Amino acid sequence: MNYANNLNPAEFVDAVEKFSGEKLKRKAELLRVYEEAVKNDNMELFDDTIFTAKYVQGLLRVVKNGTQNPEVQNLESIKKDFSENMNKVVSQLKEILTTADEELKSHFDKTYFELSQEGFLNLAELLNDLEWTKMYLNDLKR
Repeated sequence: MNYANNLNPAEFVDAVEKFSGEKLKRKAELLRVYEEAVKNDNMELFDDTIFTAKYVQGLLRVVKNGTQNPEVQNLESIKKDFSENMNKVVSQLKEILTTADEELKSHFDKTYFELSQEGFLNLAELLNDLEWTKMYLNDLKR
């Protein structure tokens, strides 16, 4: 995949932020995830992660609006798919961060992976930024 003609990680994340219209909420962490993926030559996993994040965000929108939308059928199946893919994206992020220093891993564990309402909200913001990254890269392909 074309990563903006091999921009360094900070420039890449700045380009994503500009593309999003300054809507990134977890830019520092997005940068750290991207840096770890680059450092470990793990761009295929990063691509899979941003794809899963975009998919999860779409499922979340369907779940949120599903009760009001009569066209949404089988909401239970969608919720199950959402849950499975949330677990998948968390696993993908943890895998990207496998070789990160303990301080960074601890930060992600406490801020994003802890099973709490705050952890879920933080993770949703990070997934939003990852979704913007996927949309930016899709835009570059055009």
